[in-house]
Amino acid sequence: MTAGRYRSIFHTRLTAADAFSAAQGALRGWLRSKQLDVDAFDQGNARLGPGTFLLHNSRNTPDGTQTKRWQLRETGGSGAWVSALTVHAPGRAPEAARTWFWLDVEFMPAALDEAESGRGPKAAVPRLIGELLDQVPANDSLATLARIPRLIRPGDVDELIDVLCDPDRRLPTIVATAHSKIPFEEWRRTVETVTKNTAGLAGLYLLDPYATEHFNKEIGSSHGVWGGSIRTFLPEVDPASAEDAVRHRVLSAARIELDVRRAVGLLSGLPRTLSAESRLPAALAGITRTLLLEDTPKQAQGRTSAPAEMKELRTENDQLRHNLQAAFELIAEAARNEDRIADLNEQLQALSAEFDTVNQKAVLLEDQVRGLQRRLVHIGHEKDAYEPPEQRTILPGSFAELLDRMEELSRIVFTGDIGMPLGLDEMPNASSWAQTTWQALLALNSYADARAADRFAGSFLQWCKEPPVGEYVIAPGKVAADESDAVKNDLKMRRQHTFPVPLKVDAKGGVFMGAHIRIGGGAGMRAPRMHYHDGVKAAGLICVGYIGPHLKVKSTN
Repeated sequence: MTAGRYRSIFHTRLTAADAFSAAQGALRGWLRSKQLDVDAFDQGNARLGPGTFLLHNSRNTPDGTQTKRWQLRETGGSGAWVSALTVHAPGRAPEAARTWFWLDVEFMPAALDEAESGRGPKAAVPRLIGELLDQVPANDSLATLARIPRLIRPGDVDELIDVLCDPDRRLPTIVATAHSKIPFEEWRRTVETVTKNTAGLAGLYLLDPYATEHFNKEIGSSHGVWGGSIRTFLPEVDPASAEDAVRHRVLSAARIELDVRRAVGLLSGLPRTLSAESRLPAALAGITRTLLLEDTPKQAQGRTSAPAEMKELRTENDQLRHNLQAAFELIAEAARNEDRIADLNEQLQALSAEFDTVNQKAVLLEDQVRGLQRRLVHIGHEKDAYEPPEQRTILPGSFAELLDRMEELSRIVFTGDIGMPLGLDEMPNASSWAQTTWQALLALNSYADARAADRFAGSFLQWCKEPPVGEYVIAPGKVAADESDAVKNDLKMRRQHTFPVPLKVDAKGGVFMGAHIRIGGGAGMRAPRMHYHDGVKAAGLICVGYIGPHLKVKSTN
């Protein structure tokens, strides 16, 4: 279950003794902020309040390895919030050995069906991570993890580029820049607000005005960040490859200024997803099983149990062993499931990055072909086939960027809830979806231009099946001209597929949008859709009413 989980994993150069001391100090501060019984915690009592228990496991091995886990369980009506902090210090290691911190917070539903479906509230950024980051020098390889972005001056730029290119970095690194029109200290406060929900999930850095210029000069234009924008750099940055740049999303200053609160969610969504679903570092693999392997207490000396009591103890001991074995099997299965999820996510990210690169290349080649076709058809000079394209299509790297660029499309108006496409940005393959959506919008815009000028009389599907020379199109298989009769005749689903339009398109201010474009494949969130209405005849516009997860197409109770 990872959908609502908050997970932070980092390491520190603190000694084991200092790391465990810092962990306990952070726990005490956190428990006090929750108004729980800190004295009971200090005395080793499990009950800290009504329905609230804290369990403590520890394990020392002969090689000097030390592991401790504190697990707080807060029970409510529909389930329990479980917060687990693990500190692991390997023994007999070189001076460069790392002490690891691993914090998980998630909601465990009481109902089995809810647990299996992954439903339940989403964990907020826990106050405990703030306590830890205040007391522990935290790192993700070379990257620094902190509550607020680290200020980067010109002399620190080379170090920051080393962080971005570090092959051992696991987490995203977020780089914010100085705003060109807003005083730096004022913008710095805005950046601190926007990045607050990424604490423990990403390295955070803020370039001052001089460092911004120096950074962009050193890293190159394809990977640069300008004018107050914030860029999320995924691991394995390659500044020498312009094709790599599309993986690293940019949140524009304009988008931040438009809605700071929404920008907080946009920036934290991807780091949170990647952290919750990525593979555990090798040092932490198997820790949960190890903590259960505590030594069996020795029988008290000087006392001989009666046969009946011995039989009862043996029965109880057999039951405990059986329960322990069952727990081991559950832990092993959970570990295998997490590994499978991590494998799938790594494959998805790799395929997404590959798709982004190929997609951008394909679009640029299509630009060139369109330019050649226009010249060959209208001029008739074959030598013009080698001329550069008149237009260069730059694909967006996120839905936030796509929405910012909607004004480039003269015939398209987006009338829907921007929260739906922005919500897709939390998914690892959002950049691929955003690029596919932009290509579809370009094709719709070209189609609308041709219809408005009476150069084409058919539907958008016909446009894609029999494309005019030199125009934008998409694969006709991505276009669905309408929804099924089952959807159109079901009042609830019809209402769900009805979206706003300008009054000049429809006097009622809303229309049923059965026509849609398949942005992604698969089911559920893996199959986002874009619903639109052809309003060219009425107002010269295409109205896009929805970009988001696949809408329901079956009646549900």
